[in-house]
Amino acid sequence: MHYFLATLLFMFSGISAQSAELHVRIASGEFQPYLSKSLRNEGFITQIIKAAFKQQNVAVSIAYYPWKRSYNMVIKGEADLTPYWVKTQEREQLFILSDPINVVQYGFFHLKDKEITHLDFSNLNKYKVGVSFGYSYGEAFDTARKNQQFICDEAPSDEVNIKKLIAKRIDLFTADKILGQYLISKTLPAKDAEKITFFPKNFSEKPVYLLISKKIPNGEEIADEFNKGLKKIKQNGEYQRIMQEAKI
Repeated sequence: MHYFLATLLFMFSGISAQSAELHVRIASGEFQPYLSKSLRNEGFITQIIKAAFKQQNVAVSIAYYPWKRSYNMVIKGEADLTPYWVKTQEREQLFILSDPINVVQYGFFHLKDKEITHLDFSNLNKYKVGVSFGYSYGEAFDTARKNQQFICDEAPSDEVNIKKLIAKRIDLFTADKILGQYLISKTLPAKDAEKITFFPKNFSEKPVYLLISKKIPNGEEIADEFNKGLKKIKQNGEYQRIMQEAKI
């Protein structure tokens, strides 16, 4: 009799644990090549997020909205988290931040036939620099731009700047390295894309995070499970495999 009761209790405890499995609702925007429902595996950052949670047996569902809506949904607790944001004072107050998922590298693209051996804010005034309307490229760049330390040539989009670079209407194009490489491959024919290179020295690096809601009761648990899973996939090589497959 005692054995039967113990077995029954064990079975019910297993059912209870399964029913209490953590499920995370993700609200994301479209940001190729990082996150997009139209990309293979929804982008490499989505792969990393799912792989990290899978290590901890956490179920994930992801829905795509405009970025502002995704952000506000998490503030209100209508979604549990939104991915791929840099840290600001406001966000530290409004959200629980995960460990960094990745580091965004900002730098300059230029034509290979324009030999550049030294490039920083001390000699940037030699070049016409293409930037996109409304973009921030980090405090150092934004300050130099405000102080007119170089010739700034604005365009409505990164794609326009890429075309201006290949046409030699600007000397440098400023962008996140991964995003810039992706857009160059999508915007230009291969023979033109091969003419562009990324200057090896970054002028800014920014870690990016998951923003997790403070309005939900298990926000700290979600952050903890993700951080543990992220650490595991970095240790077992899965993180590196995803990045290599994405050619990052």
